[in-house]
Amino acid sequence: MANDRKVKDNLTPVELRFLPNEILNIDDRKDIYSLNSEFAKTKKNINWLVIILILIFISIIVVFTMLFKHYADKKDENINVDISEFDDVRLRDILSSSRMTENNIQIKSNELESLIIKMKNQILEINNTYLAKVNSVLDQGLPFHVTDAKLLELKNSELNEINRVKVQYESNLNAKRQEIIKLQKAKREEEQRLARMKKGVANITDEDKIYQMKMKSLYDVSSSGLASMADFYNRYNKYIVQKYNPVFAADDLKSTIDKNSKNTEKRNLKEYDDIFSKENIISKKQFNDIRGKISDQDKLIQRLSGVGYENSVPPALKSIDNLSASIINDYENLWFNLTTTVKNKNTQIEYYKNALDASLKERPESGYIISAENPNRILIHINKLIKVNEGDTGFVFRTDDKYIGKIEFFNTLDGLKGKVIDLADTEKIKPFDRILIKIK
Repeated sequence: MANDRKVKDNLTPVELRFLPNEILNIDDRKDIYSLNSEFAKTKKNINWLVIILILIFISIIVVFTMLFKHYADKKDENINVDISEFDDVRLRDILSSSRMTENNIQIKSNELESLIIKMKNQILEINNTYLAKVNSVLDQGLPFHVTDAKLLELKNSELNEINRVKVQYESNLNAKRQEIIKLQKAKREEEQRLARMKKGVANITDEDKIYQMKMKSLYDVSSSGLASMADFYNRYNKYIVQKYNPVFAADDLKSTIDKNSKNTEKRNLKEYDDIFSKENIISKKQFNDIRGKISDQDKLIQRLSGVGYENSVPPALKSIDNLSASIINDYENLWFNLTTTVKNKNTQIEYYKNALDASLKERPESGYIISAENPNRILIHINKLIKVNEGDTGFVFRTDDKYIGKIEFFNTLDGLKGKVIDLADTEKIKPFDRILIKIK
């Protein structure tokens, strides 16, 4: 057959395919592996070239490392350190802490100012409350000593309430001040530490300086605005004070104020005198109206004096009050002296009337002519025993048989008067001409 040859060629003994050599050669001697023998053989086969190359490589790395370190050290000695590249975390922390402390100081300062403003607002409310009470007392027009006592009582009460508010805020204000003092102390310590650390650095960045300049600029702007408002407020207050509380610079005004404001002039008002009504000078109602005007003026001056003006206004009001009192006293003395004089004159006139009455008792005449200078208003003296009415007439004689004229009687506020209704030719009525009244 065609494949017989091939089959014969591939007929390998079966044991050679499936059994290892160790089994096939059971009787053969096998070599044993020894580690020590192998190491001994390895020592004899050392490759010195590889060792030398490794040593050279290590030496190059060491030398390169030393040169690089030396170069880096030299460069670090001259490098300009920028804070953005600064590796010292402590310095960054100190800068950050310093800025935070500064911000806290500003915050605490603002809180302190807020407390002070709040306290002042409460004090201002107390001032306004007691100002209304003071105005109420002044508007009552009470006597001076009563008003002064009430005002003093209100002033003491106002001071007590203000002190109570101050005590109420004192602990909080002191606590805020202590917090600010502690923060300021910490800020100084941080600045000192920062200054010491900066000494070891050749050139530190200007970032911190820029930050400080910005903060200072903001603070200056804020302070400048507040200072400008405060300055305007102070100058405006001074303007208002000067406008409504002027300082009198004129020598004559200063002399007048100096002369009339030192003492207190008391008013010496006198009582109504009956002579006023008897002589038809002034009625009691008119007299009381004058007293009411004086009282009204006193109330106005007292009210203005209690406002609390400044500069020349208070002594000017004092001078006006004293001058007014002095003028009133002068007029009181004037009319009192005049009434005394009138009373004396009336007493003297009464003596004359009594003398004329005594004369009329011995004569048949009804009266006498006292003065005929005004023919339409002749002064006469009539016997008290004779009743004369307005419209009655009387004949005027100089002697028992010499007719002078005829007069008609009329009443006036000053008493009975006469006027000429008939006059003899070439005659003129004279004092002490006799009056004859025909009794009806």
